[in-house]
Amino acid sequence: MRTDWMSMLSGLFANRSIRFKLLFYFVIITLFSILALSFLGSTLYKNAIEEETNAHTVQMMEQVKNHIEVYIEEMDNIIYYLSQDSSVIQFLDWENTDSSPFYLLDYKVRQLQGVYIEKHVEIAGAMIVSEKKQFASKGLEPITRDAMTDEQWYKKAVQEPDHIHLFSHPIGRNIRAEQNLSADQVLSFVRAVKDPLTGRVLGVILIDMKLDIIQDIVESASLGKSGFIFIMDENGFVVYSPVNPIVYRISGDWMEGRSGKVFRYINELEYQMVFNTFPEFDWRIVGVFPLKESLQVVADIQFYTVIIALVTLLLAFMASWYFTNSIVRPVGKLRSLMKKVEEGELHLRFPSKTKDEIGQLGNSFNHMVQEIDNLIHLVYLEQKEKREAELKILQAQIKPHFLYNTLDTIQWMAQDRDADDIVDIVVALTHLFRISLSKGREVIPLSEEIQHVESYLIIQMARYEDKLSYEIDISPEIETQSVLKIILQPLVENAIYHGIKEKLTKGKIRIYGYQEDNKLVLVVEDNGIGFEPDRLMQMNESFHAVRQSSEDRGYGLYNVNERIKLSHGSGYGLKIESERGRGSRIVVRLPLMLGSLRMEG
Repeated sequence: MRTDWMSMLSGLFANRSIRFKLLFYFVIITLFSILALSFLGSTLYKNAIEEETNAHTVQMMEQVKNHIEVYIEEMDNIIYYLSQDSSVIQFLDWENTDSSPFYLLDYKVRQLQGVYIEKHVEIAGAMIVSEKKQFASKGLEPITRDAMTDEQWYKKAVQEPDHIHLFSHPIGRNIRAEQNLSADQVLSFVRAVKDPLTGRVLGVILIDMKLDIIQDIVESASLGKSGFIFIMDENGFVVYSPVNPIVYRISGDWMEGRSGKVFRYINELEYQMVFNTFPEFDWRIVGVFPLKESLQVVADIQFYTVIIALVTLLLAFMASWYFTNSIVRPVGKLRSLMKKVEEGELHLRFPSKTKDEIGQLGNSFNHMVQEIDNLIHLVYLEQKEKREAELKILQAQIKPHFLYNTLDTIQWMAQDRDADDIVDIVVALTHLFRISLSKGREVIPLSEEIQHVESYLIIQMARYEDKLSYEIDISPEIETQSVLKIILQPLVENAIYHGIKEKLTKGKIRIYGYQEDNKLVLVVEDNGIGFEPDRLMQMNESFHAVRQSSEDRGYGLYNVNERIKLSHGSGYGLKIESERGRGSRIVVRLPLMLGSLRMEG
């Protein structure tokens, strides 16, 4: 499927003009860039708005929670101070203590409650109830004569005496406030009082706090145009919320855990609710705001981004049209000139007026045409020289044949006169010339190459007598491999003239070969004087040079190395290993060519 799509796209553009391709690519790249930046920008901005809104909501909720906790802690402290007062303890445990008359204790307790109510305007009233059903209150009074110990809030405090208990909207209790506050307008704080010596519950203290304090705190926190904060108790009932139709559609079951955020649709509008829990009790503070309101800015930005993208795309198309024309016009002129040059008008040149890439291309075109004109003339001269060289090569071939036939005559004449030493040298020289000719072949079996170098060694031993000896160790497994001819004799010649000749004692040359890493390795080793380190490094580096100087060419080490690399590649060739005064070792690496006679003439 992908291959078919790519083939169709390639076929669509194959015969199109450069102008069309450049315009298409410019417009596509510009469009893709604008869309990518617009999408990425709006997404990042949307995420930033959401994060900022959430952070603002959490911050406002934290402020509201901290303020409410201050009042809760203040009420808890007041209850604690009352519970520690000796008059309150005596009042609650009057029958078991030898104290003042009850009416006097009742007066002192009411006076004490009044002091706290006067200092704290947020307190609507206070009541202290003993386990003996006696009570003392300030700002609160019972509705009926029923015992306060039967009230639900009293029983809850006695059951859990170590905690403060909060009751929102305490509807149905047997208490009314003197300030005509309804149950929906107060928040009740209840805690049991224990005997400091025995730990026995003596009674309960109740304080009603005006809910308008929480109202002022909550309504001072703003969450956008229609967002709001409300307080929910542990049963999921609303403690306080600004007037709105949304809050009573929110269920406490939506919020799991002590903090987090929830997304819900209410009246077909998506709302986000961020909640947190008071640390001392399971009340939650909840921030609510519609997502549409917070993301309206993003929607406006996206709209204007589309407008800007269309205008930018239009301007980019106009700029691309101008730019492509500035490229296509000189390219078209260059193409026209190339057609005429193909027809043989090599005198034409491109009028380059700029130094940009098109101008450089035109200069290169002019240089190329000039070079073609020069090369045509050069090829004519080379063909002429080649014909002359062919005549010289033919003459050079005739001379070795004539010399070979002459040596054969000398050999028979020496045999007739029993000159065996002359016969051996003539036979060796005959073999040397015969293998050198090799019927015009460039590649010969390794066995013939060994015979060639051995013939050369026989002639040299006759010259140097006892000063030279040799050893050839070639296994039959590699004798059938094919090699370039005359690659060992120059190495042996180098070993004699530059190594053994300068040696005072008898010299020895050893030739051997083996297979290694799928290569044929031939080694010419001598015990001559060796190379100086600098000269050795220079020669090995020259074997890797791209071109060699003219003085290194000919039948020498450099010539052999160059022939091998030209024939088989840079992975093959010569390497010299030598130590001054101890001899040299020339390693030849060749490809394995079993029975191959490639490169025949």
